[in-house]
Amino acid sequence: MTNIVSRISLVFGLVLVLSTAAWGQGRDQRPAGWFRVSWAPQDNSATPTPRIQASVHNDSPYRVTSVRLRVEGLDAESHLVGQRSAWALGDIAPGGDTTFVVESMPGATSYRITVVSFDLVSVGQAP
Repeated sequence: MTNIVSRISLVFGLVLVLSTAAWGQGRDQRPAGWFRVSWAPQDNSATPTPRIQASVHNDSPYRVTSVRLRVEGLDAESHLVGQRSAWALGDIAPGGDTTFVVESMPGATSYRITVVSFDLVSVGQAP
């Protein structure tokens, strides 16, 4: 009887470990198109330092928070002239958006902004 209980415990433990590992791997994979980022120069009268204002739109089915972005400044020939990190403000509901502001980069004529990381809060309803 002890041998049967040991085997059942072993099988249950393996199933638990393997299912947890598979879930963990899938969780980090983000489908393309979960986020859209747009940007524009901020009005010069708002601050003495030139800045860009950007918006992050959440197309995922999840409420997300702690959205970290990489902002790359590109020159007229699309060469990298600078890079910064930024955080989007607050939680972003499914179908919602939020904004952030970063200083402009000397020599940059355009920007490439990508979502680097985020935390899932919950599955939610779109507004």
